[in-house]
Amino acid sequence: MTAAHRLAATTRGPGPTRLDPDTVAAPDPQHRAPVREQPLATTGAHPPLFAVLGAHGGAAASTLARWWAPAADTGPAWPASPESTQLVVVAARLCTPGLTAAADRLREWHAGLAPDGVQVIGLVLTPIRPGKVPAVVRRYRALVTDLAAAVYDIGWHDQLLEIELAQLAEFAPFDPPPSRRAGLRHTVPADVHRVGTQIITRLSATHLPAAAQPDSETP
Repeated sequence: MTAAHRLAATTRGPGPTRLDPDTVAAPDPQHRAPVREQPLATTGAHPPLFAVLGAHGGAAASTLARWWAPAADTGPAWPASPESTQLVVVAARLCTPGLTAAADRLREWHAGLAPDGVQVIGLVLTPIRPGKVPAVVRRYRALVTDLAAAVYDIGWHDQLLEIELAQLAEFAPFDPPPSRRAGLRHTVPADVHRVGTQIITRLSATHLPAAAQPDSETP
């Protein structure tokens, strides 16, 4: 059994210690995420290791799930089925509305309002446009990211404006760092590779006791 198989087989989540629900201001019911009851689809060689949840429309969840082969796109919904992964990375744009939506998802989870089994393992932020992030957004970012176990930043990539989603290259665990000159049809950007590696490393470290057990096929 490969390391990827062993990681996919375990369901123990690596999320942070959840805050006391009594100390969390839960979002209003109309601002809570829907729930996905059906299992996440397996589109690659192995079941997905984690799900990408878009905190709002246009959060780049589909793009991130395409780039990271071990991920599944759960849209705006919490993955409620224990038949597939319930480890969640929340995706949001780095702007005030995006951060507000991300805060809603994180507070919702900390308040115990996500389905049983869901573990939020991180927050991924992508820019809404190229250029410098306004100071007010940077200050708000610092407040919101305190709610996340890990925060990952992806930069702006112009080529996304001209390439179909299905044409994007994919990152797989243990892939070597990409060439800087290769286009997005041939390799993922360096920051996407770096963040994908960090997420997989985090999952591997947290799941180490289960992953390190001898395979049942091994004498």
